[in-house]
Amino acid sequence: MVHEKLIERIEGEAALDVVFEGKKIDFATIRFPHLRGMERVLQGKNALDALVVTPRVCGICGHAHLMATVTALEAAVANAGVRLKVTEKARKIREITLMLELVQNHFKWFYLVIYPELAKLLGREVAPNLPLKGAFAASLANRALATFSGQWPHSSYAIPGGVTCDPTTLDLVRAEGSVDEAIHFFETEFAGISLEHFLVLKSCKEINPIRSDMADAERMLIEAGMHEKGHSFDRFIILGDHSYARSAKVIATTPRRADAAMAGVERPYTLAGESKAFNAHYRGEYCEAGPLARAISMDYPLIKSMHRRFRDSAYTRVFARLYETGQLLYRIKQHLRSLDLSEPSYIEPGLPMREITATGQGVVEAPRGPLIHRVALEGGKIANYGIITPTQWNLGSGPRIAPGVAQRAMIGAESLEEALFIFRTFDVCSVCTTH
Repeated sequence: MVHEKLIERIEGEAALDVVFEGKKIDFATIRFPHLRGMERVLQGKNALDALVVTPRVCGICGHAHLMATVTALEAAVANAGVRLKVTEKARKIREITLMLELVQNHFKWFYLVIYPELAKLLGREVAPNLPLKGAFAASLANRALATFSGQWPHSSYAIPGGVTCDPTTLDLVRAEGSVDEAIHFFETEFAGISLEHFLVLKSCKEINPIRSDMADAERMLIEAGMHEKGHSFDRFIILGDHSYARSAKVIATTPRRADAAMAGVERPYTLAGESKAFNAHYRGEYCEAGPLARAISMDYPLIKSMHRRFRDSAYTRVFARLYETGQLLYRIKQHLRSLDLSEPSYIEPGLPMREITATGQGVVEAPRGPLIHRVALEGGKIANYGIITPTQWNLGSGPRIAPGVAQRAMIGAESLEEALFIFRTFDVCSVCTTH
């Protein structure tokens, strides 16, 4: 018998169709019921129209879509043999804003989803101000982000050749002030220790004496047995190169070279109804994407220790995202301090976009993993546009003989509630059903 469960409190809508064997989950498929058709919307449009359309794919990671779009268009310009230069200043500003978007996502995911759902799984009450903590922390990151992008979400400030902002010293001071506030929240509420101390943690045993929201969640994860549950393939993919990620395919902890050109999609399999989101794979294999993949590629001692003990468990997956939040805040501060405001923000490409006929690919590491945009231009018009989203990597839905990453992680869960929590550890988003 198939049990259907609609998933609430996510970005968009999703459904699980679950089969029990006794009291355990034997199999489950994942459905995303709504088609948004963003790729189709872009066909025939002017190339630069994509800078306005794609940030509206998602209200959580629209900035990542903007970055993937602008780098895809820049790749097309370069592939057409046209002179194109982006200054270090513009590159750093793009990286700063992208990292800030990851930070706001992680804070909201932890305080609005993971912590309350974990408490509910254990039958505990949570403080009524918990969601406000997440909203407040995210607002600090968004305020710093908007200093450069002008607004958040749905900004279009990155364009081929650079960025449209030209920040002043005062703008930089304001952005640093907002980031300092976010770090203060991180230290006093989230982590319970200084950022410097947090970043040098090497073992989960060091978390035991800490009193903080993060430490509480760590103890609840152990109590719920999540260090022994939620395992998937222990196979990871990272396709974007950033200060917080290195492109690689990783099996357990062994990294190999990865090429985003090898990423593809296929239609999903479901037990009931139709899903509009395709499955993403790398050379035909399903791989986990997101903070755990990135942490392993960066060889962080704490996550490496957790992975050695608990592999790709729900516990390790959750904590990798929490740990990445601290790493991102640290790297944002570094980028802000090294920003050279005397450099130009924008250098005009050697040929107008309306004259470009070429293809290009843009890849960034979004909150949930690799985001790929592929564009084909003909005379400056979009002949074809393709998007592979992070959701498609982790939440692909295959048959029993070839389950996706989250499907495999849910198999063996001892209740529907436990399966739902494991599902949420992947930071579920469904509005990226772009096809």
